[in-house]
Amino acid sequence: MISLLKILKSEKAKGVYNISDGRTITINLAKLTIGPRIIVLAGTVGSGKSTHMKVLALRLKKGGLRVKTAFLKSGHLLAYLLTIFLVRVLLRRQKNVYPIRALIEEKPYIFGKIFNLWLVFDVLGICIRFLLTIYLPLKMGYIILVEEYLPATIADYIYLAEATGLSQRKVHSAISFLQRLLYLGGPIYTIFFDAPTLVLENRWKFRKTPSEAISYLRMQRTLLLSISKRLSSSFIYIRTDGNIKEIHEFIISYLTGHETVEVTR
Repeated sequence: MISLLKILKSEKAKGVYNISDGRTITINLAKLTIGPRIIVLAGTVGSGKSTHMKVLALRLKKGGLRVKTAFLKSGHLLAYLLTIFLVRVLLRRQKNVYPIRALIEEKPYIFGKIFNLWLVFDVLGICIRFLLTIYLPLKMGYIILVEEYLPATIADYIYLAEATGLSQRKVHSAISFLQRLLYLGGPIYTIFFDAPTLVLENRWKFRKTPSEAISYLRMQRTLLLSISKRLSSSFIYIRTDGNIKEIHEFIISYLTGHETVEVTR
């Protein structure tokens, strides 16, 4: 099993990358022909999105392409600060979980009361990051590799509303606005990553990050998957408990062929 975590470029040879468990991956650095576009890396927590984004960014840059990487999801800027403030004030014992999960599990009623304010803060943060890290670089001719992106934010809003017992009408306006941003950015090419739950749990332990709620993983495998397919111009599903080099070659083939396929090796 390969731990899809930190990747460091080898000093010994171009195209050879060290993976955290000591294994290596050799990547073909031939020239590529891919125009400016938004490539989304979505999927479950711990499925290897960040790792594959680093590998793909290096591959595309070495292939002579202009590439920018970005991260866009709920919980940015003021919304994050508000969440941290509430957790510190309201929760005496802080669990080893993500702050927003601790808040909705321990104080769902209070979070429901301030949800509208949190949502305004978050949409504002999302909008700013979208313009600065995605829209403007795209117009300048860059390929944008973005982890999560707007479909993941939409799925998160629906999940948070349900988790706190709120009507989905509470997030309708925010979702409509995010869809407008999505159309402003143009077509997206989505790579959706997943792995068996046990593999994900081992990765969380290995990198010493908080565990994720099973209900949240279920949402990512159902709601997020459905939204990502619906809002993407082209879509690929990949299981990341296989060989990382083979996975990477599948991704490159997908980007140069634009076929909708499912990889479960």
